[in-house]
Amino acid sequence: MNGQDEHIDSQKKDVLQEIANIGSGHAATALAALLNRPIAQSIPEVALIPLNDVPDRLGGPEKTVAAGLIELSGDISAFFMVVFELEQADRIINMMLGDIERETTGKMWQLTELEESVVAETVNILGGSYLTAICEMTGLCANQSTPCICVDMVGAVMSVVLAEAGKAGDFAVFFKSVLSNDDDRIMGDIILLPDEPSCGKILRSLGFEA
Repeated sequence: MNGQDEHIDSQKKDVLQEIANIGSGHAATALAALLNRPIAQSIPEVALIPLNDVPDRLGGPEKTVAAGLIELSGDISAFFMVVFELEQADRIINMMLGDIERETTGKMWQLTELEESVVAETVNILGGSYLTAICEMTGLCANQSTPCICVDMVGAVMSVVLAEAGKAGDFAVFFKSVLSNDDDRIMGDIILLPDEPSCGKILRSLGFEA
């Protein structure tokens, strides 16, 4: 974690790390079942960051990425944004469909319908795994929508999320997940973007001051 994360005291870091560990474990189990091969998890990174810092954490607003958006409803009103670098999305597709040659330069990079469904399923697994972990730790209940997949610049993806979310809260929970087997490694960023009332609800449920 960098200096910006020092706003979080050690107790908050420990709680968020536990959520990350549980979420990563659920994701590894689900992907192993889907791929029918062992999947190992590394210790995921986690940070509670100001909302305005999210684009920089993802490589800058002009970086092109493959992203999945999941809307959460129920006790939590929020979005999960699951973001892959293009090379990582390519690797996920190859793991599930076999090696495919693809141009991965900016807007030239496109998904077929089948490839998009593969990325969507991976987004669904990652988002659902971390949502389960959050619900287990907070006691809150939430439902997730079907993922919406896009290939665009980080700034454009964030604009869509903020437009859909309305009045967003002032922080985001940032997870970096790394799952691997002997041959491949899947790296993805999972960002929880709660609306303003949900920010306080999540913090209070975790025993923090809202």
